Amino acid sequence: MRFYDEMINESAPGALQAVPATTTVPSAEYPRVYADGRAIFRVNLPSAKSVQLEGGQGLCSKPVPMTKDAEGNWSVTIPPTVMGFHYYWFNVDGVRMNDPGSQTFFGYNRETSGIELPDPQQISSDLVTAPVVPFYAPHKGTPLGQLHEHWYRSEVTDRWRRYFVYTPASYYDATGNRYPVLYLQHGAGEDETGWSRQGGVNFIVDNAINGTSSSFFARAAGPKSKEMIVVMDNGYATYAKPGSDKRDPSENFLPSFMRSGIEAFGSVLINELIPMIDSTYRTVADRDHRAMAGLSMGGMQTMAITMANLDKFSYIGTFSGAQFARPRPSSGSVAASAPPFDPKTSYGGAFADAEAFNSKVHLLWMGVGTAEAEMNDSLRENAEKLRAAGIKLSEFHFPGVAHEWQTWRLCLNRFVPLLFQA
Repeated sequence: MRFYDEMINESAPGALQAVPATTTVPSAEYPRVYADGRAIFRVNLPSAKSVQLEGGQGLCSKPVPMTKDAEGNWSVTIPPTVMGFHYYWFNVDGVRMNDPGSQTFFGYNRETSGIELPDPQQISSDLVTAPVVPFYAPHKGTPLGQLHEHWYRSEVTDRWRRYFVYTPASYYDATGNRYPVLYLQHGAGEDETGWSRQGGVNFIVDNAINGTSSSFFARAAGPKSKEMIVVMDNGYATYAKPGSDKRDPSENFLPSFMRSGIEAFGSVLINELIPMIDSTYRTVADRDHRAMAGLSMGGMQTMAITMANLDKFSYIGTFSGAQFARPRPSSGSVAASAPPFDPKTSYGGAFADAEAFNSKVHLLWMGVGTAEAEMNDSLRENAEKLRAAGIKLSEFHFPGVAHEWQTWRLCLNRFVPLLFQA
């Protein structure tokens, strides 16, 4: 993957001021990004009769027709849109196809093309003399942590599973220090690679630790982040033994894979993953030094697991979390029949005693993008219910971003510096 400091020398005017995106494969020239925030996509398909660009919520809300030239190249230039990572693909005569010019990332339950759209300040030296490197990319002079890949055989699922671990730059110093741990989960349709590949978790945490995070609304001024370990496991799990599922019947509005998955993954996390991390890495193995957070489905898992295990976690975060979402019945969603959130009864009554909850939980943090309308409205409504019940929490609504990775990067960048400060 090309990094942002390789893009800042382009200063030609007009159409020539476009450079390959950081996610474009080295042998390709397209997709390209312009200094004004536009992007151009091009693919050679001489025999195709119709090609459209399709993508995630922030890139294009509906299919965008592409135009064919005499050489069989189909292309389209999209207007400036939200910076950050976006999934996309081509619809070729009704068949979905990835872009051979782009890297792929696991999303939408398959390998999917992705593009990184930078802020104009990050690609044109005409605009600024010192372009700003985003908080989710490596900064020169910032010590870099490491990502580690592990496989293990789960007794809960009777399957091989994989997880990734981030350790800060200081972990292998001779000090022998112990570190708090954040368990960080991906969303539905993605996997344990999401936070490192699409999210840039290692760079976000590196920069937060070293005070080099930079974005006009990425995070508030405050202390540098504490050094920490971050663990990212696969969020899908199914019990190996029939009858092991003891979920609450009130969760029957959820899709079947989520109903069983939350319960089984919780068992994997509590009974297998946490003990394995504490025995493998130099952790501070107590609840005051353990956090959990997740995006979308991972946010739902985070709430369900932590609320049932407050003896294990004291810092909790959800990013576009589905724990409060009640889509309109017209959407056809299976979650449309979700019961209203009630602080007195939901999550087994975990919120019923506000004083007890507040004494246990050092931070309950919830973030969402304003462009994901249902979740944005739901968070406002239910955060107010929690406050009325006496529950302490923090919420943030990031302007203009949708149910996509830029929202979740911004959430993590706000959340991480608040951890383990108590």
